[in-house]
Amino acid sequence: MRHQILLLTVFLAVLPLSAVPVIGGKSLVGAWEPIKDVHDPQVQFIAHVAVNFYNLKHHSNLILKDVVRGETQASGAATKYLLHVIVDQLSSPCYKTMVLDKKKSPRYRELLLFEREIC
Repeated sequence: MRHQILLLTVFLAVLPLSAVPVIGGKSLVGAWEPIKDVHDPQVQFIAHVAVNFYNLKHHSNLILKDVVRGETQASGAATKYLLHVIVDQLSSPCYKTMVLDKKKSPRYRELLLFEREIC
């Protein structure tokens, strides 16, 4: 009997958490949307931020050459940028990067991902 009560308590505690991402029929996290103009100054700036953060962390000297394509995901007060970039490097010039850009804090950007990919 105790196990059943414990199980019921855990179930009732976890059930509301499954509804957190959706409030009023709208998702708090938006869908990934393709970037229409990868040469937009904001997109180029975010790409440079990603390469610079990577260079600082890994004592590297990559130079951004181009943004091939990208997607954005809006979620509350932040936007995630998933960009596919080409850098000036002979061995593997293609990278996938993700940057979190907080709207309320103009200087807060976080590099979430920077990894090689096949061109």
